Amino acid sequence: MNLFEDFFDNLPEITSSPVTMDEPNALIPIFEGSFQIVQEVNEIRYEICVDGKIWFGWFPHSGVKFQGNIPYISSEAIEILISTEGPWELIIDGLIFGECFISRTLRSSSLTVEGVMATQPILGDKCIPVTKVRFAIPNLRELNGQPTKKSTRTERKSNNSRTLFENDEYIIIIDQHPDYKKLCDSLKAQGGYLILYSGELIKKKGAAIHFDEIGNVFRCFSNLLSFINGRKCSTLFLQGTYEDEIIWTDYTPYSVAQYKTVISWPQHIHSTQGFNELWQNLWKIWINEVDKDFIKNAIHWYTEANSNNSFFAGSLVMAQATLELMYNWYIIEKRKLIIGKDSENLSAANKIRLLISDLHIGYEIPKAFHQSNTTILTSKGKIVDAPDLFVQTRNAIIHSQENKREMLAKMPGTVKSEALQLGLWYIELSLLYILKFDNKYYNRCSGSKWYGEGDELVPWVKILS
Repeated sequence: MNLFEDFFDNLPEITSSPVTMDEPNALIPIFEGSFQIVQEVNEIRYEICVDGKIWFGWFPHSGVKFQGNIPYISSEAIEILISTEGPWELIIDGLIFGECFISRTLRSSSLTVEGVMATQPILGDKCIPVTKVRFAIPNLRELNGQPTKKSTRTERKSNNSRTLFENDEYIIIIDQHPDYKKLCDSLKAQGGYLILYSGELIKKKGAAIHFDEIGNVFRCFSNLLSFINGRKCSTLFLQGTYEDEIIWTDYTPYSVAQYKTVISWPQHIHSTQGFNELWQNLWKIWINEVDKDFIKNAIHWYTEANSNNSFFAGSLVMAQATLELMYNWYIIEKRKLIIGKDSENLSAANKIRLLISDLHIGYEIPKAFHQSNTTILTSKGKIVDAPDLFVQTRNAIIHSQENKREMLAKMPGTVKSEALQLGLWYIELSLLYILKFDNKYYNRCSGSKWYGEGDELVPWVKILS
């Protein structure tokens, strides 16, 4: 055995996704055969047998849909089916799959029914404890982690695909798809959604996992993925297994943003160093109900601002709201640097200056922002520094007095864009500081033009080194 074979044999096998997607936006088959839709009206139970298909689709909204023929139905049941607006229970193999709404009925040679799931659709028995939960992740950016292997009859290859997340109770691993680059090219060309990662969650010491306990864990983990991605991202198709036997699969359409290239804070060389510590510190905040609300909103508003879904004006306003939230939580509630009414009387620019004072980035406009530096020089003291530029640009949008509208109209487009980048930079660094990140990140305000050029040590660590 040569050195490569010895190295390869000792690598962990890559995880497999609970569902398969070979191209963007492909439908995910769930079930084909006979199922029942059931409703009780005036204490009478109506059970209608349907022969059809159930699948997960992505457009126009992601979720589970079904279609099928009804081989036999009474005239009374037809009337209930057509006239009742309330939800029906959908049952597969004697187990409730979830509640559904009937969206359409067609009658030709036979009666056809179509519908959508309204509640969490679970295939299988979620009451049975499992030892492992598998899952898939669509639309997540490229990450280089630890090596894994994939062995087939015709091929043996390894990839730096694995990233580990571990806290006191759970171990989560995610593996990048072996054909990530090919799949990502397809996703860029077509848009929408495509599974790019698979993963597994296990409990330490081999303890059993109950369905009701994992919802909170995966919500926290999906928030971390969203922060890393710079766009809304979630784990999907959670699948509980016991000794490799599938016990249940959750087809809930948790929130995932359609594919779009955005700037985000992880290094451009795709390093995952420090991600596990990030996860551990996020979890410590998350398990406090009050603090959970803060971090969840901060990450949500950040991804919305970063996605530019509301164009420049909406993104700038959302970024300002995020900074205000972090100021109140970190400066006022946690550090108690200002007490009483004084905390409310500070200007928005001073709140930002106070928030970023621990980050060691200063208040100056980044050198790469040439147009913004020129704007400050020609403002005759009306704009004094970077936080002031950000706030005045935001105020010109929100407070629509004539002079502010005139200022905004005269402001070069480059300066508006740079003001937004400043706000997003402050948010990213503030969140990383709160989560005690001490590694390298990508500085979106560095003006870098080449691969890996903007990757820097976070400034609060850099100043000590």
